[in-house]
Amino acid sequence: MRLRGVLKLSTAVVTIALSVSAHAEESGTAETVKSGESIIVTGVRGSVEKAAQKKRKAKQIVDSIVAEDVGKLPDNNVPEALARVTGVQIDRQHGEGASISIRGMTDISTTINGNEATSGTDRSMNLADIPAELLKAVDVYKTRTPDQVEGGIAGTVNVELRRPLDLDKGLTVAGSFREVFSNIGNTKSPYGSLLVGDRFDTGIGEMGFLVNASYTRNNYNETFAESETPGVFFGTDLNSIASDKQSTTLVPYAVNYGTENGRITRPAINAVWQWKASDRLDFVVEGNYFGSRELRSRDRLHLVLRNGNYNLSDVSYADNGNSDYQTIDGMTVSAASGTINGGPESYYERVTSNNYGGNFEAHWHTDHTKINFTTQYNKSRREYYGILSTYRFSTIDSATVDFDQDIGAGQGPTLAFNGVDLSDPSQYTLSNLHDERGVNRSSNFAAQMDLTQDLSENGLLRSFQMGARYSNRKISYRYGYRDSSPLVDGSAVSLTDLGYPYETATTDISGSSSPTWYHLDGSYLLKNMDSVREWLVANSTTGQDWSTKYPSLNLGSGYASTEKTFAVYGQFNYAFDIGVPIDGLFGARVVNTWGVSDSASYKYDTDWNEVVTTATGRGNFIDILPSFNSIIHFTPKLQLRLAWTKNVQRIGFDALSPFRIVQSANNTVYAGNPDLKAYTENSYDASLEYYFGRAGSISLAGYLKKPKGYIYYSVATEYIPELGTTGSVWTNRNAGGGTFQGFEVAGQTFFDFLPGFWRNFGVQGNLTWLRKGSINYPDGSDNNAIGMSKLTYNAALYYDTPEFSARVAWNYRSRYRTAVFSDYPEYSPYMDATSRLDAALNFTPVKFLTFSIEATNLLKNNAQMWWGKDRLLPYGVRLQARTIQTGVRFRF
Repeated sequence: MRLRGVLKLSTAVVTIALSVSAHAEESGTAETVKSGESIIVTGVRGSVEKAAQKKRKAKQIVDSIVAEDVGKLPDNNVPEALARVTGVQIDRQHGEGASISIRGMTDISTTINGNEATSGTDRSMNLADIPAELLKAVDVYKTRTPDQVEGGIAGTVNVELRRPLDLDKGLTVAGSFREVFSNIGNTKSPYGSLLVGDRFDTGIGEMGFLVNASYTRNNYNETFAESETPGVFFGTDLNSIASDKQSTTLVPYAVNYGTENGRITRPAINAVWQWKASDRLDFVVEGNYFGSRELRSRDRLHLVLRNGNYNLSDVSYADNGNSDYQTIDGMTVSAASGTINGGPESYYERVTSNNYGGNFEAHWHTDHTKINFTTQYNKSRREYYGILSTYRFSTIDSATVDFDQDIGAGQGPTLAFNGVDLSDPSQYTLSNLHDERGVNRSSNFAAQMDLTQDLSENGLLRSFQMGARYSNRKISYRYGYRDSSPLVDGSAVSLTDLGYPYETATTDISGSSSPTWYHLDGSYLLKNMDSVREWLVANSTTGQDWSTKYPSLNLGSGYASTEKTFAVYGQFNYAFDIGVPIDGLFGARVVNTWGVSDSASYKYDTDWNEVVTTATGRGNFIDILPSFNSIIHFTPKLQLRLAWTKNVQRIGFDALSPFRIVQSANNTVYAGNPDLKAYTENSYDASLEYYFGRAGSISLAGYLKKPKGYIYYSVATEYIPELGTTGSVWTNRNAGGGTFQGFEVAGQTFFDFLPGFWRNFGVQGNLTWLRKGSINYPDGSDNNAIGMSKLTYNAALYYDTPEFSARVAWNYRSRYRTAVFSDYPEYSPYMDATSRLDAALNFTPVKFLTFSIEATNLLKNNAQMWWGKDRLLPYGVRLQARTIQTGVRFRF
C-alpha cells in the first residue's frame, strides 16, 4: 500500500477515535461507575484497557500487550504479539515470529519481571523461546529511566510472568490446549499449558504459590529458491566475458533450490512463592526454566557459479538502470565431465538449549521509605551437532540458471542440471561428509538494592531514588568440525552403493519445475553415526580423526570471556504546577564494565604450516547515562511526554573475541576485535497522548535517535605486525554516527456509546513512519540501517462480549535491508514489503471454558528478497505458511 493510502487509514482511525471520545464524554457511559466500585474486565476489552492504563501511568514511553486470559496472548508467541505494538517490527522464521526491532533498531535488551534475561553468548534472550502461555503481559520500553538495567539502545522488552498474589484468593487451576495446522507440509503443531496456584492466609501473613508450565511443538516446513552474494568472475570464467565488462559484471556466487523442515519442542516452567509477612514486608522466590529441542533438515540443490574453471554460454544481462555494474540474470555453465561444482546438499542438525533462572526479592516499606533487594542467577547451555552430506552427479558437464523467473510465489532463480536424471540415485556420488559441533555456556549472577525516600508532598522534589547493581557474567563458546571426502578403491561411492537409506526432497513452489532429488536420510545418520564413523575411519581421505564420537572442540575456534559490571544510579521525582501540572524524573546511571576474553592466534607460513599461540583481550570502561523525563498534564485526559536519555549497547562477545588467523601466503588476516568500543545513543522523544472512556486512547509520538559506533564487518588494508607488511585485514569495526528519526500515531477504542449489539465493537490502529534511519560508515557511505522499515502499520477490528469475541488484524511492514554488503553496497540484500491478515474467534459457553479458532497469514503472503534497494536482481523467495488453529482454555 502506498503512503497516501496508509495516511488515509491512520487518519480514519484517529477520526473515529475522536468522534467516539466526544460521544463518550457527552453520554458519560464510560464514567458512570461509582467511586469505590471495582471494574472487572476480561477478554479483548480487558486486555486493551489494561494496556492503555499501563501506558498512561508509566514514567517512560512504553507500549504493552496484556494477556486476554490465563494462557492467552493474542498470538502464538511473544514476537508475533509484539508485531502489533506501535514501532515494533519482526522477522519470521520457521513459521513463527523470531527477532524483533524497535523503531528501526535491532539492539534490544530483555528482562523478565524487571530482571536482566540473556541466553547463551547473546546480549538478550530469544523471546521465541518464552511460551506465550506463561505470560501476563509484555512491555516495550522505548525510553529508559536510571533505575532500569542498562543495555539495548533500541529499547527494552520486559516479559511479565504471573505471580500468585495476582490471583484470586483460594485455589486457581487454569490451562489451555491448541493445535496448529499448516498448509505447507500439512504439519500439525500442539501447544499446551497448565497453571496451578493458591493464595491463602496464615498465622504469619498471606502466602501464595504458583506453578505455570507449558509444552509447545512447532512442526514446520518451508520451501525456498535463493541466490547468494553477487561478485565478479575469476579464472577461466572471465574468458566468456567481454574484456571491457570483466571488472563490472556481477553474478551471484551460487543458487539454491530447497526445503527446510523440522520441529522445535519447547518445554517451560515457572514456579513462584510469595510471602506477604505484613503490610510493610514481602518476599518472592522464583525459578524458571525455558528449554528448546530442535531437529531440523535443510535440503537443497546447490550450484556454485563463480568457480574459476567454467565456460559460459547463453549469457543474458539484467537491466540495472544507472548502476555502475552489469548483473547477469541467466547463463549456462559447462566444464569437463564431473567438475561442475554443484549438486544436492543435505544438512541435518540437532539443537538443544536449556535456560535456568532464579531470583530472590525482598521488599520493605514505611509510609515514606521503600527498600528493595533482588538477587538473581541465570545459567544456560546451548549445543548443536550437525551432519552435512554433499553429492555430485557422475556425468554432468553443464547446468543452466535463470535468476529472474516468475516462479508463482514471487521472483527467484530456477536451476537445471543438464543431462542428469534426478530420479536415478545411481547417478549421485557422495562427495563429502562433514560434521560439526558447537557448545556455548553462560552464567550470570547479579545483585541489586534500591532505596526510595519521599521528600515532600507538595514541593518541587517529591522523592529521591538511588541504588546499586553488581553483575558477574561468564560465557564460553567452543567449536569443532571434520571433513571426510571418502573414496573406496580410489573412486567416489554412488548413493546406491553406500548401504545407507536415502530419501527424496521436493520443493513446492507453484510456477516452477518443483524438482525432486535424493539424499541420505539425515535422521538415520544422526542415530547411527557410530557405524558411519567406522566406515569413514577406513575410507576418509582428509586425514582427520573420525574415531571419536564428536569433533574436537578447541578454544581457538571459540572464546571464553568474563564480564563484570558495577552500576550506581540516582534519580529525583519532581512535580510542580505552572497553570498546568507537570511531573517527571531526572537522574543518571553510572556503569563500570570490565572483563577479559581468551582465544587463540593462528599463524600460517607460506607453506601453510601452523603456529598456535594464546590470544587475550581486556577492557575497562565507564559509561555515564543521564536521563530526563517530563509529563505535562494539559487536562486530566491529555498529556505530553518529553524525554532525553543516553543509552549504551555493549558489544557482542563473538565480535570482541581476540582470535586471529594470519596467512603469510596471501598477506591476509581474519580476526576478532577486542578493542571495539561499546556504541552509544542520545535519544530525544515526545509523545502526545489523549485518553477517554475505559479503553480509548490516541497518541502521536516523535523521536530522534543519534547512535554512534555501530558495528560492521569489513576488509581494510592495514599493517600486519606478524608479517611486517601491509595486507588485507577482515574484522569487525566501529562505524561513525547515525540518525534515526520517525513518527508514530496510534488510536484505539470500543464503541461503548453505541446501543445494543454495536457497543461490543472496537478498533485499534497504529502507524510508524521512520523518516530516516542511516549509519555513517568510514568509506563515506550513508546507508540504510539493517532492519529499518520506513513504514509499519497495524489495523484491527474487535468484537467482544463475555460469551463471544472476534478479532481481525492486519499487519504491514515495508521493505528493509537485511545485511551490509561492504564489497558492493548497492547490492546489499533487502526484504520486500511483508503483510499478514490474521483472524480469531472465541466462544465461552460457560464461564470456565472457552473454545477458539484462529487463522494466520490468510492471504498466504510470502517473503520476497532482492539484491539492492533498487531491485537489481532477485535474491529469491521463501514461502510462508497459512495456519489454522483450534483450541480450548479452562479456568477454575
